[in-house]
Amino acid sequence: MPHQAARAEIHPQAGDSRSSVVIALASRRTPVAPKPSPTFVVIRPSRPARGRRLLLTFSAATVLASALLIVAMAQRLPMLHWPTLHWPTLHWPTLDLPRVAATATTTPAIPAGPTPQAAEPAPPVAGSDPDLALAAQIPAPEDPPPPPTISSQAVVQDIVQESVLHLGKGGTLAGLLGDLNLDRQEIARALTALAPHVSLRRLPPGQEIRVTTRAPASGEEQPHLETLTIRPESRRQFVLERSDAGVYGITEKIFDAVKRLVQAAGTIRGSLMASLHAAHLPPQAMAEMLRAFSWDVSFQHDIKLGDRFAALIEQSWTEDGQRIDGGRLLWAMLTTGGGRQSYSVYRFKPQDGREFFYNRQGESVAKALLRTPLDLARVAISSGFGLRLHPLLGFTRMHTGVDFAAPPGTPVLAAGDGTIVEAGRNGGYGNWVEIRHGQGLATGYAHLLRIAPGIRPGATVHQSQVVGFVGSTGLSTGPHLHFELRRSGVPVNPLAVAQRSLRQRLKGRDLDRFRQVVERIDRLVHGEKAKTRLTGP
Repeated sequence: MPHQAARAEIHPQAGDSRSSVVIALASRRTPVAPKPSPTFVVIRPSRPARGRRLLLTFSAATVLASALLIVAMAQRLPMLHWPTLHWPTLHWPTLDLPRVAATATTTPAIPAGPTPQAAEPAPPVAGSDPDLALAAQIPAPEDPPPPPTISSQAVVQDIVQESVLHLGKGGTLAGLLGDLNLDRQEIARALTALAPHVSLRRLPPGQEIRVTTRAPASGEEQPHLETLTIRPESRRQFVLERSDAGVYGITEKIFDAVKRLVQAAGTIRGSLMASLHAAHLPPQAMAEMLRAFSWDVSFQHDIKLGDRFAALIEQSWTEDGQRIDGGRLLWAMLTTGGGRQSYSVYRFKPQDGREFFYNRQGESVAKALLRTPLDLARVAISSGFGLRLHPLLGFTRMHTGVDFAAPPGTPVLAAGDGTIVEAGRNGGYGNWVEIRHGQGLATGYAHLLRIAPGIRPGATVHQSQVVGFVGSTGLSTGPHLHFELRRSGVPVNPLAVAQRSLRQRLKGRDLDRFRQVVERIDRLVHGEKAKTRLTGP
């Protein structure tokens, strides 16, 4: 079988770095045929085109620049302000990209000197990347000015806090200041300076105290008491102040008093007391009004629905609007029996007498005896004078006095001026007080809870002075006052006798002065100035 052989030869060619592979085929047949001429095949490695390399380089640079731009914008976005958006100035990052063109540029040296105020953007270099040329035209952002430096110590020292404190029941001023986290030694120094001017143990519950404190300075833990203002009385105010050396001083201020006239009026809609309270009548003026009418009016029987009342009151106020007192009753009017009868009283002081109330005719409303010797706000007649069935003994017998039901402890008043005859235990009367008056009259007060201090046989008492307190001692079914009146030792009806008691009458110059007072008050009550109404307590 004929045999063939293959032979490959590599022949380098001069002037070329490439190699040629020559493949020659030979035949080993016998006999040997003449050799054919060799065939040459040139194999070259593939190479990308020049334009394609430029495109790949430009694409890579564009992607990298876009990514860096997105990162830079994301870092600046939190600095935007709403609602007006101030877009941040973009700072184009410096990109070290390979040069595309072989053209080299030389940057001339910049001489040392002041920085120009505004620089012209450099023109783009021929043959350079267009993105780099655009970046070269964007000015670099100016650095923002540093924030002002604030001393934290100076700010803290200027923080002053004002507090309004109110003293609670059983509380102390030292306890209130301690709640503000003040230093104990500083509190002690402040109270020591305040004690000579203010009775700290007698401050009433609800007392207002204004305090200013300063925050602690650097290195301190507790605030400082700067000022303390307290007003224990309506007309007196004390201000405690701390000096720079930590010493406390006191400043006192006295407020001027101003007199004001106010009028209160109303109609009896329910009870007398509820109607007076509804008209905002001050307690002190209310007590004077009831006392002035007590000699002529039985508040348990004479007052009817629809009766009217009015009062003219003089009150003292401070210049800054704080009331000093409850007021003085200058005039009062009251109707009884549903308006069938009217009473008026005027405040007046005779030349040689004490200030009290008189009717329009110049007669004192005070009679020799009180009709109701009790606190008029809380009494009611429970049993009258005369025959009655005794609630404990169970048979009918003479009731020699008038019983006034009242709460235990209600003050019992002397019906008139006199001398104490008896004061102590007296059988079925329980605790008993008897007073001898003029013209053969004597009054007795039974079933007392206790006898007032100083009430003993031989002592002198005045009308309306407290002689005891309502109780239920002796033969009694409940707390009440048994009030008796005797004339020459014989029991009489105290209500009837007190109604007919004599009055003191003004004369001479006192009567002339009183008529001037009546005329002036009538003008105030019925004139234009009387339109002012009392709107608060």
